Formats: sequence, structure tokens, C-alpha cells
Amino acid sequence: MPTYDVIITDVTRYGDLFCVAGWDVNNGGMIRPEPPTANATAEASRFWSTQYAGPGKFFAVGNLVRFDAATPPANFPFPHATEDRVLIAGRHSAILGQMTAAQMVQAVAADVAASIDEAFGGQLHRAYSGKAHVTAGTQTCSLDAIRIDPKSISFYEDNPSPGKRRLRTQIDQAGVEYDFSVPADAARTRFLTGGIAALEADARASQSIHVRLGLCRPFAAMPNSCYAQVNGLIFL
Repeated sequence: MPTYDVIITDVTRYGDLFCVAGWDVNNGGMIRPEPPTANATAEASRFWSTQYAGPGKFFAVGNLVRFDAATPPANFPFPHATEDRVLIAGRHSAILGQMTAAQMVQAVAADVAASIDEAFGGQLHRAYSGKAHVTAGTQTCSLDAIRIDPKSISFYEDNPSPGKRRLRTQIDQAGVEYDFSVPADAARTRFLTGGIAALEADARASQSIHVRLGLCRPFAAMPNSCYAQVNGLIFL
């Protein structure tokens, strides 16, 4: 089975579960390591627990990690199957080092799209609301990145139900506004502890922002759409 050396760039959180992704140092391109138990019919099986992902864990942003993994089974759906890799249980894995934010951005420079419109192989469809998606089943990438001027981003809080706080962001490119959910673990934590003001301050203090983009998997209400989201924000 192939051995991968990966810089972890994306850690997103959904309740107590995590999705992670990173840059394949040896082969180039992004990959999404999934648990050995991952299967296409049980969505929860494709996420990591707090035992493995998050700050101080194996899958933490900036970690350079090594693991053995296999290409996904044939029934794993696109676009996510492009980057999906299933870890091999019982094989040796290790943390090889830790990279700074600047080192990460430099390492993944080849993955940066020219614009949001060109992200995900140009397959992103923007609605009037600013929300954008890739049609489920499309054979394109499900992970990408852009670099933006801090002045082009704003944040707001979405409360879909009592007691639920969700972070969203709006990014303006050439007068076209996009609206993304932000499940990025670090940004979510910053929001929950310091509010919108904390993220706005981070943006104001930066020269540019490296934005990690990803696609969520289809959900019951929209089974044919994989909506774009922010997997990470690196303030430079």
C-alpha cells in the first residue's frame, strides 16, 4: 500500500467529529485521509473522533504526518473520491514535524486557484444568494484554495435553531459575492470564544488571507449538491 507524507492543512469540525485533509508532499495535490472503517453507506464512519483530530492530535493543522492508505472503493462518490484515501489499520504512522502557517502556504502554492469562480475545476455553480455548489457526482476536485485581500471578506453569525451558533463568511471577488459556511475548527473556536469581532480583527491585522476551500457531502434536503465551505483561514 502507498505511504503518504502529508501536511495537514484542513481540519473541520461537526459536533464531536472531524474531517481532515492535507497536501501530499511526495506526489503533489490534496488528499483526504479517512478512517480504516470508512464506507460509503455510513456517513459517520468517514469522520475522525477527538482522539485523532484537532489541536495537539495526530491530525492537527501544520503537522507533517506519514501513514499508509489505499485508494477509495469504487462506490465512493465523486467529487470527494478524487482526494479520498482510506488509512490502513495496524500500519505504522508518525508525526514527522510541524510547519508554520507561512511554510504551509508556500508548500501548497500550486493548489491555489486564480479565483473562486475557477475553484473546483471551474465546476462551481453560484446561486443568487451567493451560496455555491458542485453537482454531486462531478469528477473534479473537492478541495481547493484561494488567496484574497482582507478587505474582501466579512463574517456573520447564523443561528438556525435556538442554542446553535454557526459561523459564515462572505467573500467579494470583482463585485461578485459568495456566501460560505465555516466549519474550520480553528476559526470556529475563535468565533465561539471571541465572537465575530475577533475574526474581523484577525483580518484587519493581516496583509492577505489564504482561504482553504472544500465541498460538503450532499445532505438529505439537497441530495444533488455539494456546497462549498471554508475549511481554513490562514491570516498572513
